[in-house]
This record gives sequence, C-alpha cells and structure tokens, in this order.
Amino acid sequence: MRSTFTKWLFIVYMLGSGTLYSIIILLLFPFVGRAGRYWLAKQWCRALVFVMRWLPGVSCSIDGLEHLPDGPAIILCRHESTWETLAFLALIPRRISFVFKEDLLRIPFFGWVLRGLDMVSLNRGSARQAHQAVTKESAERLAKGDVVVIFPEGTRVRHDAPLRMTSGGVRLACATGVPAVPVVLNAGKVWPTKGWPDRPGHIRVVVGPPFSPREMTQQELSHAVHEWMKNELQRL
Repeated sequence: MRSTFTKWLFIVYMLGSGTLYSIIILLLFPFVGRAGRYWLAKQWCRALVFVMRWLPGVSCSIDGLEHLPDGPAIILCRHESTWETLAFLALIPRRISFVFKEDLLRIPFFGWVLRGLDMVSLNRGSARQAHQAVTKESAERLAKGDVVVIFPEGTRVRHDAPLRMTSGGVRLACATGVPAVPVVLNAGKVWPTKGWPDRPGHIRVVVGPPFSPREMTQQELSHAVHEWMKNELQRL
C-alpha cells in the first residue's frame, strides 16, 4: 500500500514540477543563451534525482567518470528506462546532447524545452538520410564541446535482455572521428522499461574506457564496445 502511494506521489511530483519548471524555463529562454538554458534544465534534473531518494527510494551512483575524455566524445549507453534520460543531466559533469526521436519535440512543455536545449533529433525515415542528418548535427554539437549520448540498441530494453547493438552509434564515432565511450547501468532492475519505479533500489552506472575510431576499423570498434558492455552488464 505504501509503495503504491509513494509511487503515485512521485509521479504527481515529477509531472507537476516538470510542467511548472518547463513553463519557467520557457519564459526565461529568450533571455539566456545556450549554456543558460542547459543550466536551468540541469537544476530540475538535480532536484528530481534528490526527490527520487525520498519518495520511491531510488538512489544512484556513477563509476568511471575519469574515463571521459577532456575533448569531444560519443557515449554509447544501454537504455533500460526513462531514468537515464532524466538523471544523466544531473550526474554527468560535461554538457551532454542526447540523440532522441523527433517525435519527442511534439510533447507539450517537455518537448518545447527539449527543442530549446539544442540537442540532436532523429527522424526515423530513410536509414541513410537519418544517419547523414544525425552525423551532421552531432558533429556540430561535438564542435561546441558537447558529449553526444546515443542508445545503440535503438530503444529501451529489459536489464536481462541480450545486448543487441545497431551499427549507428559506432558508425557515428567513425564518421566524426571522436572516441566512443561505452556505458552500462542497471536502471531496469529498479525502474521498469515501461512504467514507474514502485520499490526502493540503487541504480549503478558504469562508464567504460574510450575507444578511438582512429586506431581501429569500424568492425573492430563495434566488437570492442560490444564485448566491454556485455561483460560489464553481467557484473551489474
């Protein structure tokens, strides 16, 4: 009974505060630049991570941040829940740009804020055209110093699901020439792939070593990233 109550209290907080904060951010958007908009969104994500500890009882930790290169990088991350799309802004000290579905831009308030954050939207049309567009947009964000985050499995998956990576993330690293940094987590154990957290738990994120596309072929890079992610997932 208590877990159901806290779950719905958290949902009300998240949706209510998200809508209110989105309105505030949208009102301030014309007066702040790109960095200011990102900072405003980051504060809501930080507050959300804090509230998660007390309502659903979800804590988190991140290991391996020292592996992130000082310069541009592409994070290839396992996607298990909504959690990582909210918490990464709070946990990763660098400015990140998600590669996300263009459909999200049409969500009231949230999508409008997302559009103003200058991230990378993906139109799921022709695979070739989508890759070209994402490569171009990602190269622009990388040139600005962002860390681009892409989910190489293309969608959310259960924590115990076999790792099945598409080639898009590795191809993006090879096309832009920046290091690929694999990341795994166990968010799916706490926050279901479809749904909301309904019990306490600890989410652990592990950041792996950077793999340079300048030092290996696309096939070798894909194999190296896949093997690291598969091995680390077995430890989580």
